[in-house]
Formats: sequence, C-alpha cells, structure tokens
Amino acid sequence: MEELFDAVEYSPEKRLKLAVLQLREHAQRWWKGTSRVMRETVVLISWESFCAAFRQEYTPESFYNNREREFDNLKQGNLRVAEYARKFSLQLSYVPYVANQERTKRNMFLRGLRPELFRMVLAGSPATYAEAVDRAVDIEESLMEVQNQVQSTTGRSFQPVPGAMSSFQSPLVPQQSNRQRFKP
Repeated sequence: MEELFDAVEYSPEKRLKLAVLQLREHAQRWWKGTSRVMRETVVLISWESFCAAFRQEYTPESFYNNREREFDNLKQGNLRVAEYARKFSLQLSYVPYVANQERTKRNMFLRGLRPELFRMVLAGSPATYAEAVDRAVDIEESLMEVQNQVQSTTGRSFQPVPGAMSSFQSPLVPQQSNRQRFKP
C-alpha cells in the first residue's frame, strides 16, 4: 500500500485516513482501541505512529529478526552488481538503522561485494552508497568487456588469477557508459 501512496504522492494525513478505511473486522476493532489509548495518553496519531502500531500488532518480531539476519548475510556471490544492489536496496527497509546512515550503508554494500571487486571499488574511495554502486557496476562492466575481448580473440574464457588484483592501486577508468546512474 505504501508504494501506491508514494506513487500518487499522498500526504501522511491522507495515507492514514485511507489506510484506516481499509481495515476490516478484527483490525478495525484493534485500531479503534489503539487510537483511543493513543489519544488518552496524548500520543500523536500520525501515519508513522499508525504504521508502527500496525506492524507491532500484526508482524511478528521474528519476521524482522529474520530480515535483519538476511541483510547481514547478504553477499554478491554470483550475482551481477546491479542485481546485488537491487536486493540490498530492497532489504534496507528492514534495517532503518543502516538505511539512515550513509556511511554504514556504503560500508555494508561494499562488504558484500566479491573480494576482488571490493578492493577495486574501495581503491576509488566512494563517498556514498550510490557512488559505490556506480563504481562497482562500471568496474564489473569493464572486466566483462575485457573477458569478452579475450574470449573472442582466443576462443578461451578469461580467468583472473586469484590474488592478482590485490596489488591493484588505482581503480579502472571505464569508458563512458550510456547507462543511468544508480539512484537509491
């Protein structure tokens, strides 16, 4: 529902009214009681307080614990950087303490990259999460171009020697790409 509200740019007040109108039976009774208690204890009834109360009532703590654990264990593995970045971004909603800290978000993203890519991206000192994603995608594209060139000229696939990139000092400077930059 939040994606819809974002798409139509509803104000928090309108979101609250529309969400409450969607409640049925048990959820409707729950909200009547919860909102009464909030008013009696002088808690501001807002979209944010509604969402927090709703999640607390209807989403088990184990759900959020599992999402946090998945986020903590997220690694690029065999994924392309763009796909890894999409998964990373989707899981950020479950870890607001990371989503709201640009440096932590960047570091967590970098930590999940494959080691050779991590070193190359880090060499460029990206200041933000978006810069780290863009740099990782650019480097990956450059490496794939080299691999494709080697394959087309030799008929064999290019396999980098493990650890050969560990002494790499400067980031690859890829050709300008027509792709859109990453926007979190």
